[in-house]
This record gives sequence, C-alpha cells and structure tokens, in this order.
Amino acid sequence: GFLFVSHTGDIFPSGFMPLAGGNVRADDLVEVYRGSPLFRSLRDRSLLKGKCGVCEYRPVCGGSRARAYAISGDPLEAEPFCSHVPRRWARALEARAAA
Repeated sequence: GFLFVSHTGDIFPSGFMPLAGGNVRADDLVEVYRGSPLFRSLRDRSLLKGKCGVCEYRPVCGGSRARAYAISGDPLEAEPFCSHVPRRWARALEARAAA
C-alpha cells in the first residue's frame, strides 16, 4: 500500500487526495493505515463504483482514486480518465439503449 504524511502530520492515502485518515502526532501510523475507514475502503476494491466496480481488471488496477475524488468528490467512483470499457459495463449500456 501507499500513504503520504504531510508537513503537519496528516496521513493521506495520496499526496493528491486531500482526505486525511489520521495524524501521526495523535495516531499510530500503522493503525491508521490498517484501521481507518478511509484506508480500509480504498483497499476494498469490491466497493468501487461505476465502470471500475465491474471492470475485469479491478483486481490488478483499481484506477486512480485521487482523480476519481477530484472529479466526483467520491474516491470510490470510477476513474474519470480511463478509456477502457469493461465488458459488463458495455453490455449494460447496450441493454439500456435497446430498452
């Protein structure tokens, strides 16, 4: 995994995502990484939404959670700049268009 500690001690999942899971001045770094709801949700790829949630590459990719947060305000939303169209997503779009 990855984390970023700011100059004020805030613990972020990325230097590009301004959501803190804790602060090293008050919290144990390992405990924040392992136990904070933010870090736990970002590691659980079954929580990904949109096309990332159904993508066949989800176990090895997961997209950029920082970009998802920057565009949507939700780090679990779909990666906004991914051009891949997952098979399940394409079928759902086709079914919706046919209805």
